[in-house]
Amino acid sequence: MKGMRAQREIVVADDEPEMRRLLVRALSRLGFVVTSCVNGEEALKILNERKGKALLVLDYVMPGLNGAQVCQRVRSHPDPAIAQTPIILLTAHAGEEHEIECFRAGADDFVSKPVSLPVLRARIETHLRLAALRAQLREQNRQLEEWRAIREFDMEAAGLVQQAIIPRQMPEIAGWRFALHFQPFIQVGGDSFDGLSLPGGGLLLWIADATGHGVSAALVTVLLKLLFRHAVEETSEPAPVLERVNREFMAIFRGHSFLTAACLRIQPEKGMVRVAGAGHPPVLILRRRGKVEALPSSAPPIGLLLPGSLEERAAKLSEGDTLLLVTDGVYGVSNPRGERFSFEHLVRGLEGATFATPQELIAAVLAQARDFSENGPFDDDVALVAIRRD
Repeated sequence: MKGMRAQREIVVADDEPEMRRLLVRALSRLGFVVTSCVNGEEALKILNERKGKALLVLDYVMPGLNGAQVCQRVRSHPDPAIAQTPIILLTAHAGEEHEIECFRAGADDFVSKPVSLPVLRARIETHLRLAALRAQLREQNRQLEEWRAIREFDMEAAGLVQQAIIPRQMPEIAGWRFALHFQPFIQVGGDSFDGLSLPGGGLLLWIADATGHGVSAALVTVLLKLLFRHAVEETSEPAPVLERVNREFMAIFRGHSFLTAACLRIQPEKGMVRVAGAGHPPVLILRRRGKVEALPSSAPPIGLLLPGSLEERAAKLSEGDTLLLVTDGVYGVSNPRGERFSFEHLVRGLEGATFATPQELIAAVLAQARDFSENGPFDDDVALVAIRRD
């Protein structure tokens, strides 16, 4: 109680001099700091000066503003600290109707006259405790809002960095067309893709899906860009690239993080594609007549990968064939009945379909997922890369 008394002053407003003196003397003896006034206008002025650090003991019947009107003025004050001032009304009236009127006016409590000092003291101490809790809650909310603003700023900054490292287009290869789509679940995400032109022609491309969302996952995508580019300095074959990325990734995270990835090499003149995957969804080949083939991966994710567990798969693309790489957020949506849009749903939806451009293929995949979920939102990061041999 000492801490609460030091923070809050008792303001007594009563037009009866004897009652006012009695209350001031009794509350002062109990250790409260007490200020008195004779009407509602003076009480409002004092509350404004105290900036909310007061408790009001208010007579209901006074000249000018009565107790109910003072309550209404206090509760409508623009300063939340003043508007939440604890108010105890003193009234000589009795009956349920009058009690309801007091509470509707904004009073926190009321004490009937003649005033019982032990009862008044108990009510004051109760509302001081409640006021202290409200002040603590306001401060916690302020700190929470400050933290939220800082976090929002960090997310925006991370989003700008991620937008800078996610390519808008792949390196140009004569006779090949690319389409890209990146859609994070929040401002930033754990999906990423990138590609590098190889000496002597050709392209090395990868797509990856790090665990989690937000800034931590986005930082992993920045690291991945560095790891893949560092690996390509030593080799240009998909499986060895993933093995080098895995080795450096495990040296950093020591088994506390993992990600799925697929890496492929395109030999443009021959139309040959070599693919290796680490826990990632299969790479799909859409033949120009509508047949769908899958190049699956049986190896575990990066971060859990054991040496020698990667396998490369090769395929030849003819004119009009298209490669599709996706992250699992594409087929992770649910419909209102709780059914999941699976990888098998995705493949069945593409069987027999033909697309004039890789952009049309990506649009069709996204539309298929949205139709299944009945326009529900994606609940994970989404990334797609479509590659067509023209």
